[in-house]
Amino acid sequence: MNQLLTKPKNLPDKPGVYFFKDTAGRILYIGKAKNLRARIAQYFGKSDNRPQIPFLMAEAAKLDYTIVNTELESLYLERNLIQQHRPRYNIELKDDKNFAFITIDYAAEIPQIGYARKFEPGKKNVAYFGPYTAAGKIRNTLNTIRKIFTYCAAQKITGKPCFYYHLHRCPGVCVGKITPVEYRLHMQRIEKFLSGKTGQVLTQLKTEMRRAAQAKKFEVAARFRDQARSLELVLQKQNIILTKPSNWDVVSVVQEGFFDSVNLFKIRNGRMFDKENFVYESKTGGEQNKEYLASVLQRFLEDYYLSASDLPKQIFLNGKIANPGLIYQLFKSRFGKSVKIGAALRGRAKNLLRLGETNAREFLDKWLTGRAGNLDKIQQALEQLKTELSLPGLPKLIECYDISNIQGTNAVGSMVVFKDGLPARQLYRKFKIQTKQTPDDFAMLGEMLGRRLERLKHPDAKWPKPDLIVIDGGKGQLSAAVEALRAKQAAIPLIGLAKRIEEIFLPGSASPLLLAHDQPGLQLLQRIRDEAHRYGITYHRQLRSKQAVRSVLDEIPGVGPKTKKLLKQKFGTVTQIKQASLEELAKAVGTKLAQTLKARL
Repeated sequence: MNQLLTKPKNLPDKPGVYFFKDTAGRILYIGKAKNLRARIAQYFGKSDNRPQIPFLMAEAAKLDYTIVNTELESLYLERNLIQQHRPRYNIELKDDKNFAFITIDYAAEIPQIGYARKFEPGKKNVAYFGPYTAAGKIRNTLNTIRKIFTYCAAQKITGKPCFYYHLHRCPGVCVGKITPVEYRLHMQRIEKFLSGKTGQVLTQLKTEMRRAAQAKKFEVAARFRDQARSLELVLQKQNIILTKPSNWDVVSVVQEGFFDSVNLFKIRNGRMFDKENFVYESKTGGEQNKEYLASVLQRFLEDYYLSASDLPKQIFLNGKIANPGLIYQLFKSRFGKSVKIGAALRGRAKNLLRLGETNAREFLDKWLTGRAGNLDKIQQALEQLKTELSLPGLPKLIECYDISNIQGTNAVGSMVVFKDGLPARQLYRKFKIQTKQTPDDFAMLGEMLGRRLERLKHPDAKWPKPDLIVIDGGKGQLSAAVEALRAKQAAIPLIGLAKRIEEIFLPGSASPLLLAHDQPGLQLLQRIRDEAHRYGITYHRQLRSKQAVRSVLDEIPGVGPKTKKLLKQKFGTVTQIKQASLEELAKAVGTKLAQTLKARL
């Protein structure tokens, strides 16, 4: 029954984030507000025409909120909370798992080019470029940079050439062919290229080529000449969209059922620099209206420009946005400037918006076709498991457990969860084994399951009861799991999956169940088991890596947590710290402590 029948009283007229919850305390919707009192009032009036609002208000039973200092702070907090809780009634970006960024890390002696899955604006000495929606785009871009500009794979100047130097894909900073200062200027050209300023880079390369030739540094001049030629080839492949060197982002959104597709054209210096596509899902669907489209465009601009590495001079949209003031605040905060935002009434920009709508529809059609095929296969797998394992219903929620204790140290357990045949990463859990210090998979498995099953006594949305438990192992592991369930009086279907020939062991059955390797049911179990193994191994390696640094350094007087962190960042492993010279250590931690390290390591 809905307990939130009337507008809550005494709400503050301050900025903040608010939460609608159901009777069980589950978060249904997270929103932000410049004025909490005024924003919440709209839900109880007739001014909010978004299609999901009637469904939300029919289910909402409680309202909570958090006050912040500014509306911009509420945007950052709302985004983090939505990613954490994934509420049912919030518009959800379906392919955000593919967001990635090219990075240039200047912390090392030789700056490193790589990629990251998460944008961390507070991280020092790291430049981010993106976001990219597919890892393939990053690989292609890095390959292009390697061919045009070249860059070094080594972290320190050792006098020994890195692998790519032999392939003529490194400018030679690792062997002293160019200085670190020259290499940093080289990296700045790469930064401009990644930001779409290819025209500036080309002009700079030609200028450097002429200077080198005049100074009779012909080898250097030839290198700049080759880079300029390669860059010109890249420019030829980028279609000229505008006669003027304009910098635009053109954003078009279309809707189909429960899904919204966004197409982004990035125009830099009048050329088509890049194209990205995004899919959002509304759990309630509903009729398309201007207010709903405004909320989708608003959400996209917030999501994208919270992480984007550059800002164009103008952004064109095929609709209005719900809160333009907040977007302008975001631009000022992140980029220190503002841009024009709005629709295009005529000309090339209007044509690009229409072309963007066509691209958005085509992308959504392909995305939905691929998704439908995958969902059909998942449904077949779930139905097969229900039949073959004699389950009372479809195993919509499956938990899988694995133990990792390589070389008998840092034993950990992993629990992964698949919901409707897909990973539910917010439900993953990892366990540090507490009762056993020597290798004993059976006892460790029993401890982990016992700790997990304790949660069944107090139902928790973050630990929902599974329809099936899968154990990575054979009869022995399955028996340990059966004992753990019996001890907690838990009635949950349980199987073991052995790796050797992928045998499925069932409690009370003498012979295993064998499914053909092309059967969707077995393939789903294999994916779940492999994911549990990957998750456990990753956690185990993290603990082992921390112990490798901590175990030796903790015994040295004067080495505290900050110094350990500094040593790890500067040198890496304990072995590398041992190999460092006294002078190198002294630069990092001072002469006295450097002498202590040399004496004790």
